[in-house]
Amino acid sequence: MNSPSKKLLLALALATALPSLAVTKARYLDLMELAVSAYTPEHMERYLKDIQTKGIEEHGFPRLTSNLGVLLATGRRTSAHDKALFKTMMDECCRQMSTAKARNGGRVGNDFTVKEVILCLYEVERAKLFPKETTDAWRADIAKVVPNSTYTCIPKPDAKIAQNWAVFAGASEQLRCHAGLGGDPAFVERQFAGQLRWFDANGMYKDPNQPLVYDGVTRLQFMLALRYGYDGPSRAFLEEQFRKSAQPTLLMQSATGEIPFGGRSNQFLHNEGFYFAVCEWYAGWFKAQGDMKTAQRFRAAARRAVESLAYWSAAKPLHHVKNRFPRDSRYGCEGYGYFDKYMVTMGSWAFLGYLFADESIPDADQPVDAEATAFVTTPAFHMTILKAGGYGAQFDAPADGHYDGSGIGRIQRRGAPPPLALSVPFAQKPSYGLDVTNATPLAILPGWLRDGKWVYSYGGRYTNLTASASNGKAKMEVDVVRKIEPYLRLACEVSADGVLVTLAGEGDLALALPVFDFDGERKTDIRATEKAVDVSLDGWTCRYETNGELLDTGLVYGNRNGHYRRYEARGRGPLSVKVTLAPLSR
Repeated sequence: MNSPSKKLLLALALATALPSLAVTKARYLDLMELAVSAYTPEHMERYLKDIQTKGIEEHGFPRLTSNLGVLLATGRRTSAHDKALFKTMMDECCRQMSTAKARNGGRVGNDFTVKEVILCLYEVERAKLFPKETTDAWRADIAKVVPNSTYTCIPKPDAKIAQNWAVFAGASEQLRCHAGLGGDPAFVERQFAGQLRWFDANGMYKDPNQPLVYDGVTRLQFMLALRYGYDGPSRAFLEEQFRKSAQPTLLMQSATGEIPFGGRSNQFLHNEGFYFAVCEWYAGWFKAQGDMKTAQRFRAAARRAVESLAYWSAAKPLHHVKNRFPRDSRYGCEGYGYFDKYMVTMGSWAFLGYLFADESIPDADQPVDAEATAFVTTPAFHMTILKAGGYGAQFDAPADGHYDGSGIGRIQRRGAPPPLALSVPFAQKPSYGLDVTNATPLAILPGWLRDGKWVYSYGGRYTNLTASASNGKAKMEVDVVRKIEPYLRLACEVSADGVLVTLAGEGDLALALPVFDFDGERKTDIRATEKAVDVSLDGWTCRYETNGELLDTGLVYGNRNGHYRRYEARGRGPLSVKVTLAPLSR
């Protein structure tokens, strides 16, 4: 089987149709199987030949090897061809692990994948898939690893920036310790201790420029190390960070089950993979402390992250980034975020979900977002996340201009296509590939008429932000800083009725509205009047309705999800736009 089977797609569809079902270990194996199904036998053999010629230079190949081995060990793959191919791939991974020194600008994958190869080895040995002499040979190769020359990232004690690679390498070496393969506990401790100063007041990890992906995925590596025996001097500090970041982890999940937008490596399918693995770890952690209510909430969050992948998994062929542009176009991808590396990464995180999941913990009695919530990160992450009544919104300022635009960069509703209103804003010159040129940064953001010209808050200068949630509503207000007073006041209110954006102030005002146009394969249906614009896709309609007047500027912008047309609502203050998403009537 080399394409998503009917069984897999049905399992993912059921995940959405039956939200009362807790995530099972089998469902995580479904996701692993789905990820590996995107690689044909010819693709894998070509990949193998390439690394036999050039050597392993990144972590996609070892991850694919490990995923294939787990699927064989759990009976999800049964062909003799797959078994023979896996053995050759595993031979190369283990042999090159100890002989391929850190080189080529740090592109060797050992930091990331020693741990994955060992976890795969555990499953293969448990299933007795190969004779002991074969697995012993793999063990002997892994035992040859010399941390200071095998791993790429070994930060100096006085390093000026956070380095998440160091945590990956520490987790990998901890797995060598756990497996009795010559691991060095002192190396693990040095790698971890050097990163402790990069946590914020919410226990979130501050990788350079604070991308939300690298907060969660780095915490996951620490969690993995604790799961597999790490008990060094840094453990107490790490557990305190996990305690502080537990509630923020729940609050940051979007209405559709996704992680927040923000920064690099965002909008890939593996994003929700590391999130559900983190949630499964938390569920077990809180159960061990006797707090079953919180454990259940994390199990529910894990389920919703799995559900969120159903929409994107319907694409044929399967894509690793959240759009439908041709895979070889690398649309929406950083240079390092190519298919071979990042498609299988979803499977790797699904395997951690499988390992961490405790099926004895039931799902929460009510949806995670049943209550209205407002979460404001520390200034390091500069995010405000609102949820209520099945809707959600996210505000970012000042945004990382390499990836995002300041303003309201996300509006979603549970069950609706994630990008239909907006999932992620627009950088003017993004550090990922596009096929259009963005005239400016863009989000749902304010503008005003000054000296006969329209001026917009592209620079993200806002102050006096407040956010609160009560009585089924979540809302935020923030002052828009201008060169001339008075300040404008931007407000966003989220409820079961939709998302209401209001710009209060004197004079002629505007709100920029990105309207979804093209996902790389399909055009949306856009219908506009003077007061409203409706955009429809996949059985849903997003409606923008204003008390002002609507203008189609004719400008097209690109983000990771596709193309959006820039509309604007214009009028005297207070200017408002209400955003609602609803299934199309049949």
